[in-house]
Amino acid sequence: MKNMLTKSLLSLGAASLLFVACKKEEEKQTPTPTQNSIYADLGGSAMVEDPNNPGTNIEQGYLTLRSVVDSTIFVIAADNDLNGYFAPLLAEVGAGDLSGFAALSASFTNFLAVATGSNSASYTGMGMVEAHSPLTNGGRNQYFVNDAAFTNFIGAVVTGAGKNGVPSDAPIIARIGALLETLRPQIVQTENSISQQTVYERLGGSTMVSDPNNPGAMIERGALTIRSVVDSTIFIIAADSRLNTEYFSVLLDEVGGGDLTGFAALSASLTNFFAAGTGSVNIQYTGLNMADAHNPQINSRMGNTADDAAMNAFIEDVVAGAAKNGVPATDLRISEIGAVLESLRGDVVQR
Repeated sequence: MKNMLTKSLLSLGAASLLFVACKKEEEKQTPTPTQNSIYADLGGSAMVEDPNNPGTNIEQGYLTLRSVVDSTIFVIAADNDLNGYFAPLLAEVGAGDLSGFAALSASFTNFLAVATGSNSASYTGMGMVEAHSPLTNGGRNQYFVNDAAFTNFIGAVVTGAGKNGVPSDAPIIARIGALLETLRPQIVQTENSISQQTVYERLGGSTMVSDPNNPGAMIERGALTIRSVVDSTIFIIAADSRLNTEYFSVLLDEVGGGDLTGFAALSASLTNFFAAGTGSVNIQYTGLNMADAHNPQINSRMGNTADDAAMNAFIEDVVAGAAKNGVPATDLRISEIGAVLESLRGDVVQR
């Protein structure tokens, strides 16, 4: 790690000398070199043996981040100003259960890998707002994070890096610190600040993450959360005798025949509708209005007009779809999404 960092710093130093030399000959207007991503400067995609899994390889950048993350978790465990935030995890570790530690290590490493410029890592965990709110992550986060705690956390990351040969005065530490600082508004929360956030923000918001359905593409974290719930809900509806054949026979016949175009269109349409309806500022819904969409005379894909019982069943299936994606029925966001759905009852129920 130390040798790799030294090479990175030498490269940056050489780039700086080149820049100065070029400035002395401004008439040539030679472009300045592009700065590497943090991930590249931490080793990038070069494959090395994984010390935790003999016989397998791992990207050097990922290994570096994982080593820092694991050291940081141990630093936090010994810090009385921080360890209270991780009481459930520490209790598990104390009882010999390391599954939570492994999950946190993988999730945090993936997050940092994506954020620092990895082209191969993927983060699919909670958004920073929901992950750090006891209202939405009560099983893991019992307290709201304040500014002092977040500052101490950044210090723990710096200490964790130091335990892996990266001194606190290394330029790359300043870059990582600046990256972490961009997360402060999402992580430092109060109950009042949570109440001022949109449902979409609490579902992950506009933070860009890798799209697991489209390798190489990015998607807003809030939209990904909603799409995952939508897709799970559609499958639940397909097995729900209260809804499937009476209302979605056209779609089910298509899927049964191997045609997924209708499914994809419905998924995209509902995702956009709920994203816009829960507060997205970048995603718009351009489909039929709810009254027309649920009127078989206007929308031939709608099998029948809906009654209150069908609407109730649909809401139940949405709740079940959310649960399949880690959002239990007791989550505050479920009641808020339920309120959004209830506001549509007058348009959807037509008999």
